[in-house]
Amino acid sequence: MADKGIKRFDELNIARLSLISVQERIPADYRDWSVELEDGDRRYRVTCQALPEYGVPHGIDTDISAALVNLYIDQGSPADGAVTCTPYQLLQMAGLDTSGRYYASLDESLKRLTTTTYFISEGWRDHPRGRWTNVNFRYIDRIEFTSGEAEKLDASSVLRITLPQEISRSVRAGYIKSLDLSFMQTLKRPPTRALYRLLDAQRRDPENPDAVAMAYQVGLMEWAEACKIVTDRPSMAQRTLDAAHEELIEKGFLKNVEYLGRGKKKLLQYTFGEAFIPPDPALLQELADLGVTQTRALQLVREHGEQTVDDAVVRCKAILAAGYKPRSKPAFFVDVLKNPGKYQLPEGVSEARKGTAKAQQAKLRPSGQPSLFEAPLRPSEEEDDSDALLRAAPREQQIEEVMRTLTFLLRNDLKLQELDTLRLALDEGLEDPLEIKAWAIKGISGGQKSTVVRDLRSRLAVKMQALRDGTLAPAH
Repeated sequence: MADKGIKRFDELNIARLSLISVQERIPADYRDWSVELEDGDRRYRVTCQALPEYGVPHGIDTDISAALVNLYIDQGSPADGAVTCTPYQLLQMAGLDTSGRYYASLDESLKRLTTTTYFISEGWRDHPRGRWTNVNFRYIDRIEFTSGEAEKLDASSVLRITLPQEISRSVRAGYIKSLDLSFMQTLKRPPTRALYRLLDAQRRDPENPDAVAMAYQVGLMEWAEACKIVTDRPSMAQRTLDAAHEELIEKGFLKNVEYLGRGKKKLLQYTFGEAFIPPDPALLQELADLGVTQTRALQLVREHGEQTVDDAVVRCKAILAAGYKPRSKPAFFVDVLKNPGKYQLPEGVSEARKGTAKAQQAKLRPSGQPSLFEAPLRPSEEEDDSDALLRAAPREQQIEEVMRTLTFLLRNDLKLQELDTLRLALDEGLEDPLEIKAWAIKGISGGQKSTVVRDLRSRLAVKMQALRDGTLAPAH
């Protein structure tokens, strides 16, 4: 499961367009669909064409597609749209079980997302230009992966997935909304998770995503079409939706659901719970003033909470006002946020300005003591605790953490096969996961990335050759 309480993001177009059926299972011949819908005065059309052997995206595909967007954001939203990860990381981000059977389900899901084509007419928002456009794409533009068995994912695979430019460009432009992924993962069934994701997007004004409605009304049969529920009977559509409604009301996302009218003209009236409110736009603007991009700002607010981020803004601005000039303001802010104990505030500056946390005054620095910007800083206790927890974790978890870190840091420097060799060396016990992680991070942070890449290649080549020759045995 993803970390509890961490809120993630959805690209607003794909969330609003409901490209994935909310149905958990689909008819065997459900290989295409086309819907024409209204949004105010605008009409738009979405068509989906899938291969017969896979059918249209459905079920856990909504979890996998959301996870891909969030891994892309976590990895810095690179211009090439590429995400490098292990199947374990993808399943974990999606909130799905990481046991054996889910690797087969993931394999099927990725094939559906790679082979299905969408055609969208006047329905894709080019938000920076304020225009509605026509696009066609596959949810996954390209996929590469290593495997022990031809064309089949396994627990030791390494994936490189490229999102289409339409999605990656929109994410980089900040056309995203917060997605409470930890809440989404508490929902028991894929249809409920898909409906939550769609409703959470529909309550946003697509031309002003900061505006969030507390109610939403839609025709039942139009809504069934938007959800890709295969039926022309209102009673069947209502039954399919009601199980999801019940859970969303129980969890507080929905306050109430009412059906108005009769037959095919029946309307659905949704009222949302008040607990699901977006972050303060004024705080997001302050983060922008510090050079933090909108995508990163939303992520930080959702991960750490508004009060914690607001306190960090006060600390950061006070230190900057005192004359400190960091190489990168955004990076400095993130360090202040994550490691508040490293930094002393100038005298007389309150740590909290909203009054919800107890204000503390900074201590004077004794005369002659080196500035915190002039001396090496002791790692925070939180970081020490984190390393200790990882050291105590099972080896499989250590390996996944190392792969998560190094695929992010070296994804542009190592080929997929080289990352696979690293994984094999860790799996076979030829390298200590935490030792190689510490060695790589130390070298990269010291500006020696090319040396780390060269030495890692050499180090792995020697050990893998020794393993093949039989002069070095696996550690298990």
